Amino acid sequence: MASVTTIIDADDAASPSAIVESPDADRLERRRRELLDRHWTMLAVSLLVIMLSMTLRLNPSGSVGASWLPVSSLPPLCGSRALFGVECPGCGLTRSFVALGHGNWRESLRLHRVGWLLAAAVVLQIPYRMYSLWELNRRVPDRAWPAWCGNFLIAAMIANWVVKMLF
Repeated sequence: MASVTTIIDADDAASPSAIVESPDADRLERRRRELLDRHWTMLAVSLLVIMLSMTLRLNPSGSVGASWLPVSSLPPLCGSRALFGVECPGCGLTRSFVALGHGNWRESLRLHRVGWLLAAAVVLQIPYRMYSLWELNRRVPDRAWPAWCGNFLIAAMIANWVVKMLF
């Protein structure tokens, strides 16, 4: 990508010393590289989550396992439940995603009421990240709505957790 330059004086434009690198250009290029890294990482993670949701399975005991693993089930992933015996707002999401990955909507809702919403957010990451990577070749966007969406999903998980704890 070509760097942005600023001409100091129109009369001195012909001299090479009159052209200097703009500090904003360096900042913009750093931001572009950060966004590229973030978008590629999130795209890879989203694809991995979708793939695992379809290849893992729910065992009759309620744990998650896979036929291609040497163990019959994965260890529990929730540190809050393991250490304190209390479910966290994300408890049941892995099992909910796995149930959705196999088309079992009822089981998914039973395991985590907001799992479908987070699963939709993961699936929508693919077109969003691909578009964002394409867009970064043209300009560095400045968006606030992705943070709002993330905050909404976190609030939905916490609200679901509070309702689950109260009732």
